[in-house]
Amino acid sequence: MTYKDLKNKIKEEQKILALQIRRGKFLRKPDNRTNITKDDKKLFYSTYGFMCWKVEHLSWDYRHKHIAFCNMFYNTPYEKIESPKKNNHPDKKRLELHKKEWEGDLDETLHNSA
Repeated sequence: MTYKDLKNKIKEEQKILALQIRRGKFLRKPDNRTNITKDDKKLFYSTYGFMCWKVEHLSWDYRHKHIAFCNMFYNTPYEKIESPKKNNHPDKKRLELHKKEWEGDLDETLHNSA
């Protein structure tokens, strides 16, 4: 995979994640929960809890991929990508994991074409 192909692939993955997050946030809003009957409440609240967890996980994943992407492809320093609150820094191991995974995709292409 070329550098440009990898960059476009990651951008597409980010677009899909953003769409899933947007849809999940929409379904969490109270206005969208008005048509629930008493029988459905138990199922709804278990699904709602799962949905909240899933949206939170997708957001966390999107954030880390975004930081790693900007840093790797555009050499943007972390301070310019985001300025989080005091106790909300990203997981550095997760950032390195994404970078290594993407560099591995590039390395395979370079070795195969040589």
